[in-house]
Amino acid sequence: MTNETKRLFEEKRRRIRRLKRWMRPLPRRSNMHRYPVLSWFAQAARKRIYLWSFRPEHAVPALQVGCILTLLPIYGLPLPLALVFALLLRANLPILAGLQLITNPFTVLPIWFALYQIGRMTLGLLAIESSPFGKNEIDLLINNFFSGNWGNNLDTLLSVFGITSLGAVIIGTFIGVITGNLHRYIAKRTTASYTRLHQKIEAHRHLKDQPNQPQEDA
Repeated sequence: MTNETKRLFEEKRRRIRRLKRWMRPLPRRSNMHRYPVLSWFAQAARKRIYLWSFRPEHAVPALQVGCILTLLPIYGLPLPLALVFALLLRANLPILAGLQLITNPFTVLPIWFALYQIGRMTLGLLAIESSPFGKNEIDLLINNFFSGNWGNNLDTLLSVFGITSLGAVIIGTFIGVITGNLHRYIAKRTTASYTRLHQKIEAHRHLKDQPNQPQEDA
């Protein structure tokens, strides 16, 4: 085995180890039954190969839609919706589901606040006025929600939801395009590396299978 072949083998092992490490906390064929809601569809999902494929045609749609879905102000719904979009788009489910972990109880409020500001600035560029939303407004909505009087601010809630969703679509689309192109680039390099490794193995096997040349008579 040549040094180049050994290097290609080692690169392949590193990619596999890295992928397994990333996949550990995500839904997979072997553990999908452990996830709420997803467990109801585990048997059907295991039969759909595209849900577990990391080829660009399945991974890129998952990245593009997943980046938008995780940022939308619909906390608690993205994981079931990830399965729906994975089935509709024939996209990779672990990627779609994994991206939903970006918004969690510790990050969701800062992310939504930033997205609201981005949506508000976007509307400002279109000459559409929207009210600022600061700490006082956040406290008021939270207090009204837990006291059961949130309906008194329904218009405000709908406005905040719409503006935040606009920011989520803008930022999610931007990140999705970047990560999708990055995945295509990495997939192209990985495919080229595997092709080169296969060629090296086949060439080595061909040389090994060749019979020894008979020595010429002196």
